[in-house]
Amino acid sequence: MKKTWTLRRQLNILLALIVTFQSIALLSALWVSQVFFMLDAEAVRLLNNTTETRSKTFNASMGQTIANVADETEQLNAALILLARQQDSTPESLYLSDSAYNETALLASDALVSILKENRVTGAFFVLNGSNSNKGDPSAHSAVYIRNTTPDSGVTSNYLLEIGPIAVSKQYTMATSIRWNLDIRSGGEAGDFDFYEKPIWASTQFKNSEMERYGYWTTPRDLLKDNQQVVCYTMPVLDENGNGYGVVGIEIDMPYFSQHYLPDSDLLYHNSFYVIAGMTDQTLDLDWFIPSGVLAETYLKNGEQLKLKSLENEGVFETELGELGTMVASARELKVYSDNSPFADQNWTLACFVPSDVLRENSASVREKLIYSIVLTTILAFSAVFVLVYFFTRKISRLSKYVRELSPHDEIHFKPTGMLEVDDLTAALQLLNQRLMNVSKTTSKILELSLLPIGGYEVLDSGKQVILTDFLYWLLHLDPGSLISQEEWNDYYQKLTRQPLEDQENIYEYYDDYTEKQMWLRILEAKSPNGVVGVIQDVTADIEEKRRLTNELDYDALTGLFSNTALKRESTRRITEKPKAIGAMIFIDLDNLKYINDTFGHDVGDRLIIRASEIFRYFEQFGGVVSRISGDEFAIYLHNCGNQNEVRQIIKNLYVHGKSILLTTPDGSDNQIRFSAGVAWYPQDATNVMDLLKLSDFAMYEAKHKEKGRLFEFNREYYQQMSYLLENREAINRLLDEQLIRFAFQPIVDLKTGEIYAYETLMRPLVDNFKNPTEILAVAAAQSKLAQLERMIIMMAFQIIDEHSQQIGGRKIFINSIPSQMMNEEDHLFIETRYSQHFNRVVIEVTEEESRNAESLTKKISYIRNKGMKIALDDFGSGYSNEIRVLSLLPDIIKIDMEMIQGIHNNVDKQNLVANLVHFCHNKGVKVVAEGIEVPLDLATVIEMGVDYAQGFYLGRPAFEFSIIDPQLRKEIRDLQK
Repeated sequence: MKKTWTLRRQLNILLALIVTFQSIALLSALWVSQVFFMLDAEAVRLLNNTTETRSKTFNASMGQTIANVADETEQLNAALILLARQQDSTPESLYLSDSAYNETALLASDALVSILKENRVTGAFFVLNGSNSNKGDPSAHSAVYIRNTTPDSGVTSNYLLEIGPIAVSKQYTMATSIRWNLDIRSGGEAGDFDFYEKPIWASTQFKNSEMERYGYWTTPRDLLKDNQQVVCYTMPVLDENGNGYGVVGIEIDMPYFSQHYLPDSDLLYHNSFYVIAGMTDQTLDLDWFIPSGVLAETYLKNGEQLKLKSLENEGVFETELGELGTMVASARELKVYSDNSPFADQNWTLACFVPSDVLRENSASVREKLIYSIVLTTILAFSAVFVLVYFFTRKISRLSKYVRELSPHDEIHFKPTGMLEVDDLTAALQLLNQRLMNVSKTTSKILELSLLPIGGYEVLDSGKQVILTDFLYWLLHLDPGSLISQEEWNDYYQKLTRQPLEDQENIYEYYDDYTEKQMWLRILEAKSPNGVVGVIQDVTADIEEKRRLTNELDYDALTGLFSNTALKRESTRRITEKPKAIGAMIFIDLDNLKYINDTFGHDVGDRLIIRASEIFRYFEQFGGVVSRISGDEFAIYLHNCGNQNEVRQIIKNLYVHGKSILLTTPDGSDNQIRFSAGVAWYPQDATNVMDLLKLSDFAMYEAKHKEKGRLFEFNREYYQQMSYLLENREAINRLLDEQLIRFAFQPIVDLKTGEIYAYETLMRPLVDNFKNPTEILAVAAAQSKLAQLERMIIMMAFQIIDEHSQQIGGRKIFINSIPSQMMNEEDHLFIETRYSQHFNRVVIEVTEEESRNAESLTKKISYIRNKGMKIALDDFGSGYSNEIRVLSLLPDIIKIDMEMIQGIHNNVDKQNLVANLVHFCHNKGVKVVAEGIEVPLDLATVIEMGVDYAQGFYLGRPAFEFSIIDPQLRKEIRDLQK
């Protein structure tokens, strides 16, 4: 019964749903308008703008610095070339003369001081290609190295001479450092002198280019071994021929670099920082990095690779960073090198890191406030709804209470509620009450006059008699209108419901003793407020029709035998009743139905099926369940007929019985009805009907394929042998449909040159059901799929040849083919149109064991030769082949089976056989391949015997790519030819 709710509850729910819908609509509007996402996007945009601005500022500042250093370097180049001419020397030799070197150092110091004044750097230096003070030490280089302790002040009095002659100190009244030296030395570690070597290398590679192209930035390092990390930028000093003999460079120490180029004042968020490092494939390489402050130094570790996850915005990433948690990073590449610089791939990346929660805290705060506001508004709206609905429904509740307290005999007088709709409803109810009384009387009369076999009754809790309609008086053979007490009715009811049908709810079997007829009645009963009401309907006609239809489903319309469904049901019942008895499932298939249908028509074929069913009814005398499964298939189940020998005798007599029943065809001839049968035993072979049917079907399948017209018993050993082929029917279809193979390529080596002559394509399955090509061939043959397999192999092989023609070059490709199969004309036309340019590379292999279909093979070989491809006879010597076979096929190539090759170095018989074969083949112009070369001694033997080519693991294993010959192996082969 449907659950009813009060009006107050319904109104509360309705209005609450409206309020809820409004709140959801508001949230949806916010969601669709992407307000929350726009706030997050704005935060990311500001982060991107900050990073972009800082990168542009950095690029502009560094670009100006590089330009200034380049100008000073070019001016110094010109001055030093002039000095070398005055000294009647070369720029490369200036360091050898004391006077020339002092003048060189003073000219360089002028350039360095100018660089320090014009640029915000903490040092500038000049390094020559040798040492004036240590001429015999190749690791020593004369240099001038000046540091500025206050780069922003421009005061020259704060300059310190770290390296250089005293003449420079005197020239500029410059103090010397406590670590003052005349030379700078190249250390033993790789890359520690790249600030000198890289610019000079670039100048030799790209002569007569602009000076900026040679510039090189170093990663942070302790250049002067004074525990001070600096970044250097150097340019080469060039002679008049463009040859480098020294460098001019600047240094920027880490504190100043962070303060000037990565200022914290740019950062809009707390716990954020800049870092400069190398970046590849969304990975920040922290082998070196330049931090903007303590925070970056704390959470970024030298030597690590920081993986970045790309977000929707270009240049924006996400990563995890220790205690800082999830970080959002905006990254921009810095242009520290020009696009034509040889070091352009080493450009730096500027990344600005901000904690994700800090970046989005403003949007999160706005989002939280909006949600709180919506929730509070919804709660207030719910409260208002409940209060208003209560006052609205109070009068209706009072009216309902009045109606509930009325008795059927009370006169109805509804009090006005002041609500027009409700007062109209109460007036209508009073009118409806009068009409219902009239309708009730009319309905009772109509039911009595109805011709339908249906009747009703009512049993009142407070009454003594039962009210019946006319149909029930007729059914119970009572006088119409007579009074029936509840006790009498209970007796009648018990009689009517004594035999319920097991498979039909609320339907009872009833035998009318008065009319001696079997009836079926549907009896439905329900509780009423005052007792019980019920309906009784005569459904005899429906039940009889249903049983008639069920009977038709249980029996075959053509033969009158049991159907497949009835066979399973009856067989299962008999096994259940006598589980320890012996049973036999006999599966029969007519041998000549297709011939009869094709020759005389289906009407005669139906007569054949009917005559066959008369034969099989022979089993009914032994209690057999005889059924027609489908078409020309029949199944019989015998149970509890003695032992197996007795049942075998019964079945044997069937064939004797069948000889007396013939089919007369329209041509007047009498035809014996032939059939093949299979038997599976219960419980020996299976214990359930479905398995017995399957196994007896398999036994019949064996009879069909071995000896038609006979009966075969189920053979489990044969079934297990054949189950592989049966179970992999779907697997071979999937392999062929989806082309689930790939090719491995094994080299075939020319034994005269030591080069690869060809590759053999070896099929490898991509389906777990098959372990090797032999299993594929076996299942394909069993399922008559060899033609499809042949087509797939040839098509895929030609496709690979076409795709890898450059790798293959002039080498041949050996393709294994199935000799008994040949593609159709349409496929041949496709290959000729698409791949004819590769025919001269192709060698088609056929195996001697499969080459017994002479007509098919001859036709195939003729086609292959006409198209310019070659023929190879594979596994020669493994079967019955001999020289006569070679003469009949006359292949281009013979492949000697590995059984004849392996161990040939110590087997005289094998040597004689192979020698004779090689001599015979060479006389006929046939090349010879030795298969299975796995040891050097076998290789030496076949080379000595004049074999043309060889193949085996020693020369190269199968691989999924085109391998190359080992140079050592090539040399070994050539040496053996000498």
